[in-house]
Amino acid sequence: MKNILVPVDLSAFSNEIAQEAVNLAKLVNGKLTLLHVVSLDVGFIIGDVGFQYLPELEQTALEEDAKSLSELQRKLSSQGVVVHAMVKQGIPVDTVLEQAKELNSDIIVIGSKGHGHLYEAFVGSVCRDVIKNATIPVYVIPDKNKSR
Repeated sequence: MKNILVPVDLSAFSNEIAQEAVNLAKLVNGKLTLLHVVSLDVGFIIGDVGFQYLPELEQTALEEDAKSLSELQRKLSSQGVVVHAMVKQGIPVDTVLEQAKELNSDIIVIGSKGHGHLYEAFVGSVCRDVIKNATIPVYVIPDKNKSR
């Protein structure tokens, strides 16, 4: 059975990426692992005295993301594919690559939103960096609706 890692950001585009991963899994008798990476700074806000850490904000965000991911998992599982899901906190590129290795993944299915060059110069691209550093094949799903 092929292990397919599917990083998702829980946007509307994640549904398209996940559906492509299901199609691939059916072709190769594979199982999916949905991975949602939450930023390390999710519990921080800028207040009157500078940065403040609010653990309850972090916990709420993690719980909401886990709930959304679980709903996606149920939707995909109903199509007859084995689907696992996990929420991790960290740097997205590093976490995707670490999980691919730890899970002994055979392929990564990832979306590319196709931001412009200026955006990628300042912010970067998770997809680009995963492709650059992955040691396994990466299947890239382009966003057909780049206006999202």
